[in-house]
Amino acid sequence: MSTSNPINTHDMLLIHRLIRRELGLLPGMIRRAGGNPPRAQRVARHVSEMTDFLRDHHDGEDRFLWPVLRNSPDLDAPTIERMETQHALVAATLLSVQRDVPAWITSADATAGEKMAGEIESMNEVLYAHLAEEETTVLPMVARSLTGEQWAELAKHGFAGIPGKRRLVMLGHILEEASPEEAKEFLLNVPPPARIAFKLIGRRQHAREVAILRS
Repeated sequence: MSTSNPINTHDMLLIHRLIRRELGLLPGMIRRAGGNPPRAQRVARHVSEMTDFLRDHHDGEDRFLWPVLRNSPDLDAPTIERMETQHALVAATLLSVQRDVPAWITSADATAGEKMAGEIESMNEVLYAHLAEEETTVLPMVARSLTGEQWAELAKHGFAGIPGKRRLVMLGHILEEASPEEAKEFLLNVPPPARIAFKLIGRRQHAREVAILRS
């Protein structure tokens, strides 16, 4: 068990809000782009970005959470095994969708789009249950078992998976549903130059992209 000050896992809730919201919106975006190649190209980029984000998020947990929790006195083995099984189910769907995206970008074929949309909707049933259990059961275990350094490694992994030119927009996605207090707390972990760039550029860039994607 960690002997340092208890870590604050609340930032993970903001990441989960992003995942729930954007993966929940993807099926509708894909369906509305049927027969419209220019729109399909924009939506396909968002599909790729969000599925990559989710894949990297789960990969970070596989690397930095489960191994530590398995060696913790706080271990709940059935819960961890269930989390890993759910990760595998989600990963299989992400792989299938990502394989279909390149052809759909140019064709905007409605049948192909419906296949992707249906797969994501089915996956979301598993994903939402997974996120809920993680929040209620796993994060309290994490707060008791991980050190600040171990928690920082997970955050570092997630940040590294986002392409540099997309980090300000992704920050906008993370903070979209955050309260002012949550946003202030989250931004404390963001380097000052990036905080300034987000206020000057990133917030507006995120708003423009969201308006186009959700129209």
